[in-house]
Amino acid sequence: MKHFALIASLLLTGCSGPITLDTTSQETIKSSAQEITADLNAQDREEFSKALMYFSVGGRDGFSSMMGSLADNNDGTKHKTLMYINLQSIDGLTGQEVLEKYRSALAKDKEIRERERVEKEAKQAKSREERLTVRQLSKEAKSLLESKRFEEALEKYHAMSEIDSAKEAAMEGITQTRTAIKAFAEKMEYMDNVEITEFVAKRIDTFSNKDVPAIRVSLKNNGERSLDKVKVTVYFQNKNGDTIFEESFNPVLVGSYSIRNSKPLKAGYVYEMENGKYFTVKSKLSEWDESKTVIKIVDIAFTS
Repeated sequence: MKHFALIASLLLTGCSGPITLDTTSQETIKSSAQEITADLNAQDREEFSKALMYFSVGGRDGFSSMMGSLADNNDGTKHKTLMYINLQSIDGLTGQEVLEKYRSALAKDKEIRERERVEKEAKQAKSREERLTVRQLSKEAKSLLESKRFEEALEKYHAMSEIDSAKEAAMEGITQTRTAIKAFAEKMEYMDNVEITEFVAKRIDTFSNKDVPAIRVSLKNNGERSLDKVKVTVYFQNKNGDTIFEESFNPVLVGSYSIRNSKPLKAGYVYEMENGKYFTVKSKLSEWDESKTVIKIVDIAFTS
């Protein structure tokens, strides 16, 4: 704290008369400062003390560097050197000139702080806006991906990639989407190998109800890969051929979510329902024309 003791000592009153600050040495700084403060009123004297402190540490940005120099060099040598260098900016100035320069510096510091505050708030607002945009784009992209709207999902991820903070997440999303596209294309191509060898759609009587809409389906895997899942969708139409209802079924479904404990449909294997067994529909479908029913294979899953 030698520097602060030095500044305090500079404020001692001495001989009268206007004089300029002499920063040649510690002694000249002390003596000239004493003479300057002698002619100042109490308010200006206090402000002059603050001005000397301000300029000695190098102004607005100098205090932290001065504290750093003290930490680096406990004997204060570097600190004193920096102080003398910094005080050169007011060497040869009268007390009033020092005060004017100090006031001008404080006004400029205030402008800088205000500009920095505005810039910081603008940056924070931009950051908040970017986070909201990224969150919305990510949510939309994931929804599109789940819906297999791959090109639209890619557009969302590419939009995310334009935001610096989201580039990594965007690239992960793009990679994930391209992988999904490849897997989807692979499944779509293989579906041609799954043959529907039997399809029956009619009304049947069950133990609890009569005229229940029902279907039977048999499959054959003409490809070279085993399947853990084959999903079909049946479209029920009226007499005009208009689809009035659709229902999806999984004749083949392997895994913990399958209550039927179905087996994989291996390459060259067939899936056939037992005699008298049907998949049923809960809806009555009073407008359904049994002769107008369409079935499509809509999804498969390869055995891992």
